[in-house]
Amino acid sequence: MEPRIKNGFLRAIIFMPMWFIVIVFVQSIGVLSVMVASGVDMANPDSLEAFYVDYSFDSPMMLVLTGFSLLGSFATLWFATKFIDRKPLMSIGLSVKDKANEMLVGLGFALFFIGGLFLILLLIGAVNITGYVGFKPGVFIVSMMLFMAAFDEELIFRGYILNNMMDSTSNRWIALAGSSLLFALLHSGNPSVWSTWVPMTELFAAGFILGIGYTFTKNLWFPTFFHFGWNFFQGLFGFEISGINVDSWKMISHENTGNVPDIVSGGAFGIEGSVITLSCTIICTYLIFNYYNELEK
Repeated sequence: MEPRIKNGFLRAIIFMPMWFIVIVFVQSIGVLSVMVASGVDMANPDSLEAFYVDYSFDSPMMLVLTGFSLLGSFATLWFATKFIDRKPLMSIGLSVKDKANEMLVGLGFALFFIGGLFLILLLIGAVNITGYVGFKPGVFIVSMMLFMAAFDEELIFRGYILNNMMDSTSNRWIALAGSSLLFALLHSGNPSVWSTWVPMTELFAAGFILGIGYTFTKNLWFPTFFHFGWNFFQGLFGFEISGINVDSWKMISHENTGNVPDIVSGGAFGIEGSVITLSCTIICTYLIFNYYNELEK
């Protein structure tokens, strides 16, 4: 069946406010549910303040709220694919058949990518290791939360936004640019994101490296596991994730030496604020494109 709205870019643009409204509604239900289950006295300002202070990555509350966000995304996607796109929900790239290899490659590539960047910053004297924190039990909750968050964003920005934009153009780079712009804008309120010109540029470029494989495979598992690994390993190596503190599970503590400009070290935004990361993201996007392009020949 033909989509009710013919233009894929228009479908993607209409989808965004729908998604935000549903997410706010579902997360509000989630917050109230957690507050009631936790015995929070909603008439007591001190009790409310204490509730919102406990918002670390390894908090069970954060895991629950991320789950509600994922539920809201699935609800919006089901409605949009069924009544606007008139396609099955699985068409966004949810098939897991013979995809274990893509999952492992995505995770391994993320470790290689983030570990390599950490090594480069050490070698050029941009950061100093100040200690080794060791294993923290909270890493299990963090892992589940980060995976759900990564899967959530990939469902929306690659599974629906990029997918629909590709329906209206034969040029994958135009579709990638459109989805990447929306992806960057979603993170435009993050701490220190405007500290230099690099963070927002890197977030835009990240949409390309996460999406380039999807333009060939129309499957979400490589970008999902790469996205999850990107965030998880950043925290493990002690880097902020898009400006957000990672003390709850980092295993290595380090500090910027101040010997190089913030656009090289990443500054307060973390590794995603570094021109080295931006350069590697662009290069790896090109390499992934060439890999899939050769497979199609």
